[in-house]
Amino acid sequence: MRINLMTACLTAGDAIGHYITMLDSAFSPRHEVAVFADLGTRDRSFLPSHAYVATPDDLLWFHYSIYSENFACLSRRGPDFKIMDFHGVCPPELYADDEPEMKRLAALGLQRLPAFREVFDLCLVHSDYSEQVLREARYERIVKTPLAIGRALAEAEENPFLAERLSQLEYLLFVGRVTKQKDILGAIELFARVRERRPQLKMWIIGDRSGSAQYQRQISDLLARLGIERHVGLTGRLTDPTLLKPFFKHARFLVMLSRWESFCVPVVEAMGFGVPTVTSERTCVAETMGGTGLVVERSDLAGAGERVAALLENGRQYDDLRRRCIERATLFTEPRMIERLFEVEKRYFPSKSER
Repeated sequence: MRINLMTACLTAGDAIGHYITMLDSAFSPRHEVAVFADLGTRDRSFLPSHAYVATPDDLLWFHYSIYSENFACLSRRGPDFKIMDFHGVCPPELYADDEPEMKRLAALGLQRLPAFREVFDLCLVHSDYSEQVLREARYERIVKTPLAIGRALAEAEENPFLAERLSQLEYLLFVGRVTKQKDILGAIELFARVRERRPQLKMWIIGDRSGSAQYQRQISDLLARLGIERHVGLTGRLTDPTLLKPFFKHARFLVMLSRWESFCVPVVEAMGFGVPTVTSERTCVAETMGGTGLVVERSDLAGAGERVAALLENGRQYDDLRRRCIERATLFTEPRMIERLFEVEKRYFPSKSER
């Protein structure tokens, strides 16, 4: 059996890209594996999606997140076994006004979802929220599997220059795409509130800023209005684990005030270093955290800031959160994820006699 992993865009540092790499490593010793994408960065090896030709010996593992050209592979039920790995579709209204194409693709991804009920043989989800979305679209054969942190970040050697300097700072951290969906403006306002009680506090915002120029201007304007430009660092995208690791390791809180998520890998990465998350997203992020962080009200960032500051000042409670983070992170290791996927393979993948 050939396993064909397909996604819209294969990018270094992307959560789906990391996941596909882990799937490739796990299944390639036992099966022929190919990776397909519509687009990708030069550091990733893949075949163009339009080159995929289905046969009875093929399994198409389709990563569903936004409408793209590779939907042509789903036009009908073919001879291959098709798996939808559902990562959720960001609501179109959560893209900025200067991202009309992303709004259009997200809307199409949601609109077309019910049409593929009879195309996919199996659906994989990674949160209760994602399962609910598929149930509402009347999908039936759904299996929940964990996502994993991956070994690269945990096993990386820290950059010694960064590690030394970051260990001397008290800071909040955001990691992810710097977009309207992630509500970076809210995260900055929360930081400013906490800083009223802890003036030594800093914040680092790590992630791709290429999406919306309009939203980046709003971030700059807010930093200037609050007078905290010198206390918030925007690094841009970091894909080198030796650089990313010390930022996670020495942070006091990960701030994730996203207006929508379907899992949120940075929360798990932070947990692996004993770093709790503060969030206002009560579905996926709260589920992923599992009681290891702080859930606040978006409508009361002043009160949220007080709660974060109070935890930082209460060493016993904060250390308890750190302990729970490290314990819960063991649920999201790469070996555990692969073990679960092998169970799915044994139970659901077609045998030779069925192909």
